[in-house]
Amino acid sequence: MTTSGLNMRHTIQVLQKHTRFILLFTLFAMLVAFVTVLLVPKYFRSGARIIAANPQLTDKSRLFNENIQGLYSYFGSGDDLDRIIGVADMDTTYYQLVDQFNLIRYYGLDDDSLPLLRRKAVLKLKKDISFQRTEQGQMRIVCWTKDRQLSADIVNAMIAIVQQKLASIWLSNYQTATDQLNASIIHHEQQYASLNDSISKASHAQQILLQKHMETLLEELSQYRKTAASFQLMGETVPPALYILEPAVPSAKAERPDKLNTVLISGLAGFLFSILFLLLKDRRP
Repeated sequence: MTTSGLNMRHTIQVLQKHTRFILLFTLFAMLVAFVTVLLVPKYFRSGARIIAANPQLTDKSRLFNENIQGLYSYFGSGDDLDRIIGVADMDTTYYQLVDQFNLIRYYGLDDDSLPLLRRKAVLKLKKDISFQRTEQGQMRIVCWTKDRQLSADIVNAMIAIVQQKLASIWLSNYQTATDQLNASIIHHEQQYASLNDSISKASHAQQILLQKHMETLLEELSQYRKTAASFQLMGETVPPALYILEPAVPSAKAERPDKLNTVLISGLAGFLFSILFLLLKDRRP
């Protein structure tokens, strides 16, 4: 008989001889794992599924040119989704969530200055939130906490914050453009009034030139007012930056720790460890 055959025979004999030990050690490992998962905190997971909106929907031409309205898709691209993730993953977003839900208290932080406590809470919250992109061009925002309602509330609040931030950027652009147009309108009105005062004192040739200039100013004023009204309307009808396909809802049960898998894996580890221990203990020189 070969050496490998002898070793295999010896191994089988060792395992048969200590079957009781292997069984007890495996059960003990499973029992320890079961007690552990009962003692550790339970964590609940909530997630929302969103999709990016097309930023071209903010173009004022969409509302005032019927020929191009059909060219705009309601949904954005992967780059637009990355932009949303970038805004959601900003520290300012996390700070708002920390303050809104009093997460300093939730994480049990104390004995530091308020700015440092807020920073610590932000770092912990970042570990509890994840962004997952799907193959369908969607994004899931997932949050784990020890409170099932808090997980859902944090995710939904984060989506609202992102929506508000992007909308405020577009509103700011509309307002800036409107202010500039209004300034131009005032300037043109002043020019028109000045020309109107001067026309009676001018010669006939100068009156013709001034009249042409006044007509040009009136045309520009009409265009400026129309454009300013367009921007004002866009500011009142800001399109969404994202669409919520599935809002976050409280989890029905805790998903961490996974009791069954933890116990089974611990039992398997105990089984393998007991066999290895016996083979090392009874190995032949």
